[in-house]
This record gives sequence, structure tokens and C-alpha cells, in this order.
Amino acid sequence: MTSATDAVKTYFDAWNEHSTQAILDSLTADGTYSDPVGGENLSGQVYADYASSLFSAFPDLSLELISNTVASNGIVAAPWLLLGTHQGAVGDYAPTGRSIELPGCDFITVENGKVKKVIGYFDPEYLFAQLK
Repeated sequence: MTSATDAVKTYFDAWNEHSTQAILDSLTADGTYSDPVGGENLSGQVYADYASSLFSAFPDLSLELISNTVASNGIVAAPWLLLGTHQGAVGDYAPTGRSIELPGCDFITVENGKVKKVIGYFDPEYLFAQLK
């Protein structure tokens, strides 16, 4: 059986491959994603569309997984650094060509070797300040 940390690595690898299908495949059937910008409990095609919009806005988007540690009972704390170049619209922000560095952390619940729930934390004001 896949360990919780292996499931999280697979999930981050899917993001770094820019594969919305691989992201969805890394989730349980009822898997959800929440963050301060995308909203709460995104799933299925809505989540895939959100990820796709980020790949369009930041074609070179990468997520550096800083650590991948089981906090308790299948919940993994996964601090990360998002890097990318702003080449597409993000909400009301037109492309600037600027590079961004956004630190954050996901708390990821893993069930039966797949990601069941991702709650992402980052400072949206810090992100948007880099787009001005």
C-alpha cells in the first residue's frame, strides 16, 4: 500500500507535470481542494479547471516540496514554495512577465494511498503584491 508521504509526492509530481488528469488521479473519488484564492472544497472538473487556469497564468509553474511529514493519522504537513512567471491573466491582473515566489503549506489528508483532502495556506496579499 502507498504510504501517506508517497501519495503526497505523487500529488505534487502531478502538479509539476501540469497534468490535471494526473492531479485528479492522485485523489480519492471524493477528494477535495481548498485554498484562499480558489475557494473551498473544489473537486472533479472544477478543481481541474482551477489548476489549468494556474498553468495558463504561470506556464512554468513549479511547486518545490520543502518537506513531506506525517503530522498525525494520515494527515501530512507539506510546506512548499511555488515559483512561476506571470504570463497569463490571474483574476483582474493582466500578465506582467514578473517572476513570483510564493511560500505556503498544504495539510493533506491521505486515505487508502490517495489524497482525500487538501487544505492550502498561503498569503494572497503577498501573491497579488508580486503581480503589481
